[in-house]
Amino acid sequence: MRPPDASRLAWLSAWRALTLLTVCGALWGAACSSNAPPQGEDTALPPTVDDSCVRFGFRFTSGGCPESECQEPLCTCPTPIRCIPGMNDRCMSGLDCDAACAVDAESVFVCSIDIEPCTTDAECGAGRCVVQPGADNGECESGERGARCRNDADCLVGNCVAGDNASRACSPGEAGDLCNRASDCQSEHCSLDAGALTGECQ
Repeated sequence: MRPPDASRLAWLSAWRALTLLTVCGALWGAACSSNAPPQGEDTALPPTVDDSCVRFGFRFTSGGCPESECQEPLCTCPTPIRCIPGMNDRCMSGLDCDAACAVDAESVFVCSIDIEPCTTDAECGAGRCVVQPGADNGECESGERGARCRNDADCLVGNCVAGDNASRACSPGEAGDLCNRASDCQSEHCSLDAGALTGECQ
């Protein structure tokens, strides 16, 4: 049997790659993408509260706030929530009222202005797409010191450290930075009081 020529080998290689990509997309969708953010939290730490802006289920329209949808309050919370105009003519014109009414109106307002929805890191420029466990979508965060995170992969610097208020933030691990364990610190020394979750790097 004569060996296949170079052109046939190249065709077979391309066909295999295309087949793998097609099967991968059909079965797992975005999870096949190398840009997909890692799912789940560091289970060695206590679970977090859902402090994401995604939990409000915002719906945005472009070209400003449509009068037909924005004449009446969107949610009749103690402080009624109306359409909120944002940057680049984006308008928050819908949301989950149960989630929104459970917090103060200012939190909803700030989230509606600041949120950058995402499904992959590639949508976040130099930052990271932080996804709450069990959620399909996330929001862009900087990945820098103090940025919201769920696991170490969400941080461009240091590790994702749990705080005492069930939140997590990126910590570079320099002296005085928050830590949960020695590996969170550049010095490999995390000073923790007995029974404490959070300490300081020494």
